[in-house]
Amino acid sequence: MMVLDKDQELVLSGNNGTVLGSAMRTLVEYGKVFGAKRLVPIKSAHIAGTFGIIRFNSFYAILRQMLDEGLRVRVPTTVNPRPGREFSIQNRVAFFHQRKLERMLEQLGVIENYSCVCYEERNMPARGDIVAWSESSAVQYANSVLGARTNRNSLLIDVCSAVTGYTPEFGYLLDENRRGRLLVRLKIKKMDASALGYLLGMLAVDRVPVVEHYPFSRVELKNMGGAMAASGAVALFHVEGVTPEAPDCASVFDGKPEKEITISQEMIDEFRYRGPVDMVIFGCPQMTFDEIMALAPRFVGRTVTKPTIFFMVPDAYNRFRGTDLCRKVMQAGVRLETCCPVSALTSHQGMYKKKKIMTASGKTYYYLDGSLYGTVDDCCAACGVM
Repeated sequence: MMVLDKDQELVLSGNNGTVLGSAMRTLVEYGKVFGAKRLVPIKSAHIAGTFGIIRFNSFYAILRQMLDEGLRVRVPTTVNPRPGREFSIQNRVAFFHQRKLERMLEQLGVIENYSCVCYEERNMPARGDIVAWSESSAVQYANSVLGARTNRNSLLIDVCSAVTGYTPEFGYLLDENRRGRLLVRLKIKKMDASALGYLLGMLAVDRVPVVEHYPFSRVELKNMGGAMAASGAVALFHVEGVTPEAPDCASVFDGKPEKEITISQEMIDEFRYRGPVDMVIFGCPQMTFDEIMALAPRFVGRTVTKPTIFFMVPDAYNRFRGTDLCRKVMQAGVRLETCCPVSALTSHQGMYKKKKIMTASGKTYYYLDGSLYGTVDDCCAACGVM
């Protein structure tokens, strides 16, 4: 049975407005389904609903009700990427309500970061902070790399948490559900973190994997986690001696692991496509500034032989635009975008429907129909800069 405090009871009763009461009731019912005994305050929220899809009328109606009642987010709240409405004529139709949606989100008081990598600069919880995020890759990073606590929330649940400041306490908010269940040993000579994440998502499904020590960078953790959350339902992973809750394997397991698996070089190399392609894309989760600066020099003094796109965090894009390296990358023929690559390339039919699109993102590989996977080196070779 869920028990609310006096302030929460007042909100639920409609004392502070009927729409806010409905948002609180939604969270209560959501929590009851998963056995939550109380609602807990959150430090921040992250909202996934940023695509102005033409048939999303119920979503827009709920946001309008909130605004008409004068509601605004009660905690710092970031938002997911734009869908790429201007990417094509088809997208302008599919995302017809994009401008209207963005105006409503602005009026709701969100931080207009428009990125799935919200934790890079705009929304950085500390270890142990309880947050209410949607967007699988962001949830994964918050839980795993930052040591914050959030469940993998859905569209509208995230908005309800943002305007009330609460989330039900269950799942990954509780210590017992953050324990490792699957021990992952590595026999890999050349690491490809995104492919490893894709494979782990398939093998772990919804269990918490613990990867034996490997010195992953922050970018590798981001891309591995994003792929893992796409190919599976993994919302938390640990890396021995790297992530904050796993100083060693003994600390993160409750006794012996349920299962132990070994990932070999051959297993992650199986995903690689080695034939001709029509397009190459980088990013998803969006590229950070450090990620761009590491990749960009490969394009200096070269000319891409296939259409090539960098999908970047908007803040990183703005920062990169001020560098001389940006000019050289654009001279090489690279297109720079700040939208979501999956929506930009999927929502319209025709232009890219039958084309072979190579990506170094396990997340894109899972979601984008017809995409082909390659390492960063493979992608650079495919677009003619290696």
